[in-house]
Amino acid sequence: MSRILQSAGLLLLGGVLAAAGAWSALALANLGPRDDTLRSELVAAVSLATIAAVVVLALPRWRWRGVAGFLVLFAAVLVRFFAVEPSNDRDWQADVAVLPRAEIKGNLVTVRNIRNFDYRSEADYTPAYYDRRFDLDKLVGVDLVAVYWMGPAIAHTFLSFEFEGGQHLAISIETRKETGEGYSTVKGFFRQYEIHYVVADERDVIRLRTNYRRDPPED
Repeated sequence: MSRILQSAGLLLLGGVLAAAGAWSALALANLGPRDDTLRSELVAAVSLATIAAVVVLALPRWRWRGVAGFLVLFAAVLVRFFAVEPSNDRDWQADVAVLPRAEIKGNLVTVRNIRNFDYRSEADYTPAYYDRRFDLDKLVGVDLVAVYWMGPAIAHTFLSFEFEGGQHLAISIETRKETGEGYSTVKGFFRQYEIHYVVADERDVIRLRTNYRRDPPED
């Protein structure tokens, strides 16, 4: 029975090491040096180190030395992961280049740089912004908008606040992409994007999705 438990424990540990190694390889692929060759070499080295750590679990003499060595390597990758810091000083895409801000005086909130672009296509538009004061005492409703682009299981959600007189203010938390940068879910897991609060007119942030998003289409 003790041998069965030991074998089960080693199998579990091997699975944990393999998962940590796969995560480390993906992390270095996204967070590693800009030089493609050096980054690829680091990913290969981590992958080999992971395989070695799993293999030596079968060798009692080297087992814990291998695990200790792998943990040191994994800790180094974690340090690199948590060292990534956001910045406002980048060459941003035009649709996320201007930051909104709010000035609050009691129940009156003046929101500046509300986005209201004139779109001809998703990537072809005329930038436009406006400022507006909102009275929080006149808030009458809020809509939760769910946007689907990969089937019914995954959605991007954002809020639109409704005020008396037909005024609406939509707020969507999105990635702040640099000029020429695309979106990758994997890169997002490895802290490759800053967060941007899109504060916009409904005619911008909703109409962009209903009328102009085509790749992929959004529902």
